[in-house]
Amino acid sequence: MKKLSLFIVLFFPCLMFGQGVTLNNDIPSELGLEIYRWEIGINGGVNITNVSGLIPDSTGATVNNNFGRLYGVTVVYHLNKVFAFKTDFDIEEKGWTVSNFGLVENPLTGISSVEDVTQNLNYFDIPAFLHIGFGNKFKFDLNFGPYIAFLMDNRTFITDGSGTEIPVDIPDFSGYSATDYGLTYGAGIDLALGKRFSFGFDLLYEHGLKDITEDGLRNTSIDFDFGINFLFGQKK
Repeated sequence: MKKLSLFIVLFFPCLMFGQGVTLNNDIPSELGLEIYRWEIGINGGVNITNVSGLIPDSTGATVNNNFGRLYGVTVVYHLNKVFAFKTDFDIEEKGWTVSNFGLVENPLTGISSVEDVTQNLNYFDIPAFLHIGFGNKFKFDLNFGPYIAFLMDNRTFITDGSGTEIPVDIPDFSGYSATDYGLTYGAGIDLALGKRFSFGFDLLYEHGLKDITEDGLRNTSIDFDFGINFLFGQKK
């Protein structure tokens, strides 16, 4: 079922192009709105990230969310007033924290302390989705499609009982897949700022379909993404 869903979201936009989608060139004169083929802009925001799958056994351990950042460039191609193809080119921080991971004895004091382990994974993330908008100057939109991501670096930190954060020297990509892919879906709003600019907000969920470790962990994230776009390529 997952493979079928991925196939649909990957090839549905291509099918629309292949069938020669008819562009709606009518401009509603009573609204004074122009229709443009292209938007390009900058975006940024925050995310809540975690993993699905089983964390290696540890007595009393719990897996908690991490909070990260994302930022990049957005490109939108409008098929007509309702349908568009949208993609982002983002730098996105992902990861998770395992609390109470284990007891470690300090060799100097002989005192054992509970440690937390935080794993940060930074990706070059490219979601590409069908963007369906309803409205004129103020639009409500739906988004769904695949994403692919490339691991840029990974960092591991241990927090000891005193709250001190200690970086762990682990070689890049050690134990983690260099690529990730999955599905992106969510909703948002677009607000026209004059004839040439628009402000957008998207609430998106990224659900990883690839195991990023041998233990079967998969990325998950909830993205709060804001952006400002410039519109060009007016339809005649």
